[in-house]
Amino acid sequence: MNRQLLFPERILYGDGITPFNIVFVVKIAGTISHENLRNALTKVQAKHPLLRSGIKTDDKKMPHFFINGNVPEIPIRIIERRYNDDWIEASKDAWANVFDTQNGPMMSITWIKSPASSELLMSLHHCMCDGGAAMLLIREILDLLDNPEKEIGQHTAYTTIQDIVPPEILRSRKQLFKAGLSGAVIRFVLSAASAFISPGKTVKLNRESDYLISWKFSKADSAALFKACSAAGVTVNTALCVAFLTAFREVRGAAAHNKVTCPVDIRKFVENISKDTMFSFGLALILSMEKDPSMSFWNKTRLLQKKVTEKMAAMNPYDFLMTFENAHAIVHKLRKVLTYGKVGNDLMFSNMGKLDIPRHFNTFDIETIYSPSVIGPFANPTTIITSTFDNQIDFTFISNDGLLPYLDALSIKDSAITLLQHETAPVAETVLS
Repeated sequence: MNRQLLFPERILYGDGITPFNIVFVVKIAGTISHENLRNALTKVQAKHPLLRSGIKTDDKKMPHFFINGNVPEIPIRIIERRYNDDWIEASKDAWANVFDTQNGPMMSITWIKSPASSELLMSLHHCMCDGGAAMLLIREILDLLDNPEKEIGQHTAYTTIQDIVPPEILRSRKQLFKAGLSGAVIRFVLSAASAFISPGKTVKLNRESDYLISWKFSKADSAALFKACSAAGVTVNTALCVAFLTAFREVRGAAAHNKVTCPVDIRKFVENISKDTMFSFGLALILSMEKDPSMSFWNKTRLLQKKVTEKMAAMNPYDFLMTFENAHAIVHKLRKVLTYGKVGNDLMFSNMGKLDIPRHFNTFDIETIYSPSVIGPFANPTTIITSTFDNQIDFTFISNDGLLPYLDALSIKDSAITLLQHETAPVAETVLS
């Protein structure tokens, strides 16, 4: 059983030897056993075909997922826990890990272990896993750690484009013509753009200069932001976008682009991608805020929310998928543009929202969950990811000192926090009272 990688999966897969990994970290209070962890990993590997897969290239240089009947078990690396932030250095190590993409598995676990508490760090290649899939795996692993006898089922096949796109769209002559024409336009544009890029003249980022900044809002500040957004009729995601774009402009000045890329979970649009299925990519919004300095924070946020609503309503995942399936011939040119081209946005921002994981299990408790981190070879690795666990918003800020100096990133963080606390101060007083 095998299937060809979809176009976005090929972008994330790259050349097969350059890391592009997503890392998720959970801090557990209590004791877990190696036996139960191994059992949990064996069961999730048996359930999900992608965890038993490698990638091979056919005669036409097209990469395919294939089930490896002799795939090794998911490795567990155990290190002694010394400090509360050991997980940050372990995450950076996981970013740089090169998976055996030819044979699999493209997943590993680092167990930062101490008698009273542990961090479980899960790393996966991004070509087969997005944030939603990572959350699924974390929940399954925690459930099995708590109850080793639990059955989680088994998927027998990959999710193919035929599973995602309804047959009436796949067979529609109008849709096929539209996808073919759009694919031709993309091939022309990317060919022209890549022709002006010379990798030899571009200074590649030193991956040893990648960094991760982690922080949390207090429960009071988190509640104040939730209430303020509800009162303003905007999402937390939109408010945070405005806060970070404002902070980038304040700190970076003319070097700021006033542009943020926000991934959108494709599962919201495609019912056939079930929530218990691994999938690796979504859609994307590119957003900019009003620059008028006299406009209030909440007015800017309402205007941006209107743009978000309009763009979300116009999204068509089937057009997206079918168009790019007509662009495989220039996948290397898009990777060239993304890796060596001029940076045009400030950051990628992703808000995972409230995590569907309980705080208390029968045999252990979840002390905290850190928002995931992901970094790849592209020209702009700057990413901020947020999530909410136990009514507290957690932030992960990833970038590279060669593109965004670490001290600038700290200033951006502080500026965004100050702005949000100021704009939600009246609500915070109500929450505290």
